[in-house]
Amino acid sequence: MRNRSRTCAASFMSGVCLAVLLPFGLTFPAKAAERVVLTFGFAEISTTVEDLRAYGDRGEVSDELAFYLRLLNPEQRLQFRQALQARQDVGPANLSKFLRSSIGDNILRYLGDVVKTAGRLDGARGLRGALVLSAAEPEGLSLLGVLENFPTSAVRIDSLRGFQIVGGITAQIEDTGNAIAAIKRQSALTFQTDMPAGTLGDLSQPGPYTVVAQTLNVYDGSRDRNLPTTLYLPQGRTTPAPLIVASHGLAGDRKGFDPIARHLTSHGYAVATLDHPGSDRRQLESLLRGTASEIAEPTEFTDRPRDISYLLDELTRLNSTGTFANRFDLEKIGVIGHSFGGYTALAIAGAQLDYNNLEANCDSSAFIYSEANTSMLLQCTALNAPEQFALSVADERIKAVIAMNPITSSVFGPDGFSQLDVPVLLVGGSSDPVAPALAEQIQPFTWLNRRTTDAPDHYLALIEGGSHLYDPPTLESTDVSLVNGLVNADIALAYRYINSLSLAFMQAELVGDRTYLDALGPTYIRQLSQLPLPLYVVDSLTEADLKPVVMPDVVIPSESGIEAAPAEEIIREDTAP
Repeated sequence: MRNRSRTCAASFMSGVCLAVLLPFGLTFPAKAAERVVLTFGFAEISTTVEDLRAYGDRGEVSDELAFYLRLLNPEQRLQFRQALQARQDVGPANLSKFLRSSIGDNILRYLGDVVKTAGRLDGARGLRGALVLSAAEPEGLSLLGVLENFPTSAVRIDSLRGFQIVGGITAQIEDTGNAIAAIKRQSALTFQTDMPAGTLGDLSQPGPYTVVAQTLNVYDGSRDRNLPTTLYLPQGRTTPAPLIVASHGLAGDRKGFDPIARHLTSHGYAVATLDHPGSDRRQLESLLRGTASEIAEPTEFTDRPRDISYLLDELTRLNSTGTFANRFDLEKIGVIGHSFGGYTALAIAGAQLDYNNLEANCDSSAFIYSEANTSMLLQCTALNAPEQFALSVADERIKAVIAMNPITSSVFGPDGFSQLDVPVLLVGGSSDPVAPALAEQIQPFTWLNRRTTDAPDHYLALIEGGSHLYDPPTLESTDVSLVNGLVNADIALAYRYINSLSLAFMQAELVGDRTYLDALGPTYIRQLSQLPLPLYVVDSLTEADLKPVVMPDVVIPSESGIEAAPAEEIIREDTAP
C-alpha cells in the first residue's frame, strides 16, 4: 500500500492524481515555458523541459540537473522521476468546465502554491490553461505537458514543498497502518453477547418479504427543490414498518442504494431513497454541459439534511390516509448515507457544522488535503455559504444512523461531531483515497467515545483494503475509467458486509432487538470476514489506542554480562481472518 500511495503522491506533482476529482478549466496561453527553475530550500537550479523529458524517459542527466539531483535522497529521486514519467488520459472538455467550480478553485489555490511564475507569483491562473492543453495532447495529461504549456517563458516549482506533500501523505499511510493495527487489537477485545455464533444465520441473505418499489414525486416549494424518491415496501407486512431514508454521495443518485434498500426491505423495513438536486448526477451532467458552475452548490451542506426532513414530513402525511396509511412506524426512523450522503446522515442526526474549525483547516498553510485527503476540497466549499453555519438541520425523528465513507473531519470537527446523541455506525475503507479512513472515520470515531456516561452505542466497521465506491460509476458521454480505481476490489463481498452490518445495526439500535448485537461482535464478524477485504468492527476506540505499540526495552540480567539494546518501535499486527 505504501509504494502505491507514494507513486500516486509523486504523480500528484504532475497533476495526475487530480483526475480522481474529474478536473480543470480552459484558457489558452500566449507562449509556453522553455525553462524550469527547481527550488529546494535556498538552493535552485534552472533547467529545460527537454532536459527533464530526457531524464524522465531515458534517465539521461544534464549538468544542470545533476546538481539538483545531488540535493535529493534516493527515495526523492525515485519520486521525482516517477512524476516526470506519469501520464493519464483526461478529457479536456470536462476539465475545462470543472475548474470553474468551487472545488476547482480549491485545487488551483493549492497547486498555485507549488507551481509559480518566474517572478514567484501564484501559478494558479497559468495552470488553468496549461493543464487542459496538456490533457489534449496525444500522450495525455503529464507534468511535462503542463510545463510546456505554461503561459510564461519560465516556471518555478517548489520541489521541497512537493516532497513535503509526499512526506505528509506517507505519514498518513503510516498512521493509518497504526490505526488498523489498533482496530485489529480492539476488535478481539470488543463487546460480546452470550448468544452463540450462528444463531442469527447469514444476515446477508434476503429476508422473507417480497419487495415492491414505486416512485414518488416530492417537491419542496419553499426551496424550489424536486426530490425524486423511490419508496421500497415489504409486501405482506401487516404492521407498520420501521422507516429508513438513504442519502447518496456527490454526483450520485438514489439508484446507488437499490441493493441495500431491497435487502433491508426484504427483512421488513420501508426504505426511501431520494435524489439531492444540488449535488446529484444531474448536477454533474449540468456542469459538464456548461449549464451549471458547481459540481455541488455550497449550500448543499444544509440543503441535503433539509431534503430528508421534508421527505419525512411528506411520508408522515402519507402515513395518515390513503394508500400508505399506517405503513410506516414513525417512531423508528433511521438514515443511511454514503460519502457526502454520510455527512448528510450525520448532520441530520445532530452533528453540527463548525465554521471556525473548517476555516482554520482550509486556510492553513499546510493545506495538503487535495492529495492526502481529497474530501477537503469538497468540505472547504461550505465556507462559500457562511450563512448556513447558523442554521439548525438536526431532526429529532432520527433514531439511528449508518454513515458509509462519510466526510466529517473539518466540517464538523471534534466539537461538532461529538454532539451526536443517537446510535451511529461508521463504515470506512483503509484504502479510500477520497475520504481517508483515518481522518474521516477512525479519528472522528474517537471523538464519539469522549463521553463516558449516557452515551448511545457507537460502532466503527473498517474494511481493510476497502475503497470509496461500492459500484462502478456510470455517466453518459463521459470516460469514467479514471475513477474505476475508487471501486472496492470485490464488490459482491463489500455488499455482503454492508447488507449484514446494516441489518444487524438497525435491528439492534432502531427496532430494539438487542440479540442482533451478536452480529456486530467478534465471533460473527470473524466468520463474515473474508479476503481480499478483511472486516473489523469495534464499539470503542480512543486517541491513545491509535498510537503505535512500543515494546519495552529488554534488559538481560546483569549476571549474564550482556545488556540488550532498546527495542525499536513495533506495531503488532494480527493476521487477517
